[in-house]
Amino acid sequence: MNKLRYSELESQRFGKEIFRGNLDVLDIDLLKDFYKQNNPDILIFRIPVAEQYKMHLLNGLGKDVINADTLVYYQTDLTKTTYNDVRNKDLVFINGNASHKGAFEELINQVFYNYQNHYFSNPLLDRKKIAEGYAEWAVNTLNSSDNLHLLALSDNIPIGFLTCSYNTEYADIILNGVLPEYQSKGVYTDMLRHVKKYIHNLQIPILKVSTQIQNFAVQKVWNRENLVLNSAYVTIHLNKK
Repeated sequence: MNKLRYSELESQRFGKEIFRGNLDVLDIDLLKDFYKQNNPDILIFRIPVAEQYKMHLLNGLGKDVINADTLVYYQTDLTKTTYNDVRNKDLVFINGNASHKGAFEELINQVFYNYQNHYFSNPLLDRKKIAEGYAEWAVNTLNSSDNLHLLALSDNIPIGFLTCSYNTEYADIILNGVLPEYQSKGVYTDMLRHVKKYIHNLQIPILKVSTQIQNFAVQKVWNRENLVLNSAYVTIHLNKK
């Protein structure tokens, strides 16, 4: 779907006029037409990795071109996958609501501090506001009926979280992470195992999750838990010169 739209939230957050969208095909003529009608500070869009060989054409737009990140998607068929028990028996999982707003904000700001995503690659954007944007999304969707906001607690202390949106066809894990001091203890694996069962019990057949390609550790966990690489996209930023 080729749609490029004004992003009000990102524009307000970073103090720049930002448009964004997804392109199935890197269509240079479409982008030229876009710039005839708009002149944003930043245009952000994703293309399938199969289209990245055309990226040299972007140099003809007269913009600063940033290959900002590569996003990889994994998924599993929940009607066929295996289900493993959690290993940390002391963990408690709760579904978050508006009363957990502070817990999500604190966790996200710690987990995503200096997180190297596509925003991080753009020198025009304030890196301190990246985690702020993630926290804003999580808090604003806490009471949405088509979202799951999971907290993992150890000794009544929130140490990890996982959020996903879902419909009748699939669930998509949007944000997830564990506090640095609790990593490498299997907490993340246990959250994923819990969510697989939870989504399966909702009779949703597919579970998806994505990350930047350099995040090897979580991809190893996904492979062990029967999620396989399904697709990949390049994120491009075009900055006004």
